[in-house]
Amino acid sequence: MTERVLIIGGSANDFGRETEGDVAAYQVVHALKQYGHEVVVVDDNPYSFTSARHDIQVIEQTLTVENLIKIINDEHITAMITSVGGSTAIRLGADILKLMGNGAPTVLGLSLPVMQATQNTKYLHERLTQLKIPTVQSRLASNLNEIFDAARDFELPVVIRPVAPMGQTLRLQVEDTDDLEEAAETALSRSITHQVNIDKSIRGYQEISMLVIRDKSDSTILIGGVEDMDPVGIHSADSIAITPIQTLPDPVYQKLRAAAFTVIRGFDVVGLLEVRFAVDPKNNEYIITRVTPYFDRTAALLVAATGYPLVPVVIRLMLGENLEDVKTPVIGANHTALLEPTMDHIVIRFPIFSFGDFESNGVKTEHRLNTVQKSVGATMGVGRSVEEALEKAIRAAHFNNRNFSPTVMNALTDNEIIEQLIHPRDNRIFVLMEALRRGYTVDELAELTKINAFYFYKLDQINKLEETVKNNAWQTDVLKLAKYYGLSDGLIARLWHAKFEEVRRYRWDNGILPTFKAFEPSAGEFEEAANQYYSTFESENESNRLGRRSVLVIGSGGFRLGDGAAASYVMAMVVKELQSQNIDTILMNNNPTDLMFMSQLGSKKYYEPLEISDVMNVIEIEQPTQVFVPGNRIKLINSLRQNGINVQVIAKEKYLPSSMKDDLPHTVINYFYDGQTIYLIGLGYQSNQGIILDQSLMSEELWERLPRPQMSSETPGLYQLIINPLPSYDENPAMIVRPMPFTMVAFLDKVTGIDWLRLVIRYMLNRQTYSEQQFLAQLKSLTWRVPRAQLEYWDADFAEHMEIDEELDNGRYAIGATYRII
Repeated sequence: MTERVLIIGGSANDFGRETEGDVAAYQVVHALKQYGHEVVVVDDNPYSFTSARHDIQVIEQTLTVENLIKIINDEHITAMITSVGGSTAIRLGADILKLMGNGAPTVLGLSLPVMQATQNTKYLHERLTQLKIPTVQSRLASNLNEIFDAARDFELPVVIRPVAPMGQTLRLQVEDTDDLEEAAETALSRSITHQVNIDKSIRGYQEISMLVIRDKSDSTILIGGVEDMDPVGIHSADSIAITPIQTLPDPVYQKLRAAAFTVIRGFDVVGLLEVRFAVDPKNNEYIITRVTPYFDRTAALLVAATGYPLVPVVIRLMLGENLEDVKTPVIGANHTALLEPTMDHIVIRFPIFSFGDFESNGVKTEHRLNTVQKSVGATMGVGRSVEEALEKAIRAAHFNNRNFSPTVMNALTDNEIIEQLIHPRDNRIFVLMEALRRGYTVDELAELTKINAFYFYKLDQINKLEETVKNNAWQTDVLKLAKYYGLSDGLIARLWHAKFEEVRRYRWDNGILPTFKAFEPSAGEFEEAANQYYSTFESENESNRLGRRSVLVIGSGGFRLGDGAAASYVMAMVVKELQSQNIDTILMNNNPTDLMFMSQLGSKKYYEPLEISDVMNVIEIEQPTQVFVPGNRIKLINSLRQNGINVQVIAKEKYLPSSMKDDLPHTVINYFYDGQTIYLIGLGYQSNQGIILDQSLMSEELWERLPRPQMSSETPGLYQLIINPLPSYDENPAMIVRPMPFTMVAFLDKVTGIDWLRLVIRYMLNRQTYSEQQFLAQLKSLTWRVPRAQLEYWDADFAEHMEIDEELDNGRYAIGATYRII
């Protein structure tokens, strides 16, 4: 039977919602189309890669229950998928089921109880109690008096969470009564039902996540487990996360695994479920703190870490297949999706913070970490040891914050060290290493921080290794050891007071070369068609050159916010077009949630830092004819060109400011440039209310009058001219042309219905056709898909997450962007 399936999107990118849902949604659409189902996507996220598809119906509307019920009735929807739109889609799906009753479409894979338990901690605790699963003490409250009563009974500290939160889940840790009222009012205001849960604090417990899947016949497998290095008390998105789990005794591990299977069965989930545990380090007793029945950052990390094709498998389970019958695109033909993934490597997710970016623009922030998320993205490092994975993850983070400087670490007083150990900040990994250098013992640090002693031994190993490298310059055996544990050529050069090129040449001359290992779900036990790799320094190499005419595409890295999500969209579009040109495409990135790493894109993938030494390692084995790089990677672009690499830059402006000093609209004129001729696309208006693209205002007279500036660049791309006001007939305005910000590229695609990056890449490759040349010559007669639309930013979360009291220019960060048809 052909279904009409509604996919509820996640709306704006925000804290806790990057591009992982979009990655999953695109693959879900791919599978549904293979099954012959019709797909309707509802979303208002301008950076959505899924809603740029031309083989589905896309409806741009604000995600409200009323709008969705109308769409369900108008479009004759028979089934819904809510597991790719984050907590927003889960909440909306549950509301639709309750309001429409028996007339509601089937929610594929999920029961109403699990959707309710995701939003309501009290309900979760009740269900877990029925399953005889231990859970945290909690109480529901709807006013200040009830909140104060609960806090008094539990004794401070407590955690306050809004029920059915607007936006992302908010967890407020309250240490004393002075902060209780403010936290309570904040949480109540963020709750759609004006209710909150008060939880007894479990600060200092170890946080563990397990991701399990189940089919309709009740077969279950564990995809993987993730442990946070930081204890409960720091938001999980801000913690350094490690997979596979390193520190749990096996009996405890098996107990949590069994509990996760009990929960997925108890909630009757067909598909995936993440179960989050808190483990008391004193007695290894556990409680369950959260269930997540949707594709989130943990699922994205485990897909990257294991190579297991999670989304293609899960959608088939949701459509009624059994695990034993699902053949995966990775595991060999004689094996099914029932094979539980195994890892022979370590993966570490490292959070990225934007404090330095804010402060360089005069915005003060609070660096101290707590239960409210402050990170704006993450990178990942992969290695054969914790040390190597951690070194690569740190290197991938591209710190732009002076608090990470070794000079600043050295200048900290002992009192400052202790204060930052007790109250961790974004630079805590370096504070921990500095404390070890100053003679603090592992037991002292483990007691102060509640971090498992295992990790301090690993950090101490890195400290000792750096000291050995520093004291033994140009020693081959020392260099081999340093490379084996992940130290970069750049770091070694700094320790040796040498140049990066000198270290690289010395390494080559002595045969110290990287090898590449595949991500294999069976850890090499069975023959597998793996195409994802990471580097290490061992003897056996598993990666061979892809082809003589391949290209390498560098991703946008771990910088997220809205601008990063838009960059992910743009680079995914670049890859898609290169593939359509039948070019072997090699992808390199370090962000586990990035669009580039979905299974439909790229012939081969490398999970590596985007530093010059790591990029050159890949280039040396693959020898691509061209390297495509996003335009904000200026340092990398320059270094590649100095090494004689043919670099193609996807031009971009860093940001599009949304705050106009005079509060008057500015005119934004948009152009396509083919490398020789500039073509007018149309214009828009930018004000403090947002950015409007409006084709209806483009008269014949205005089309002829708008300027066509001379270009000094030879790089094809999308460009802009910002003027105020429109030029008069006899006026020649200052032609300050700049590359179009990626946020605007994504928005322009949605409004015009044209994949502009497709044209950019074809002109870069000199593969444009006569019909495309004709298309550009006739842009004046192009009918836009949407005649008039507005891009808007929502920045209310900044005050809560970043503790910012002042107004800021969100155009610089582009978080919380939605668009609407006017």
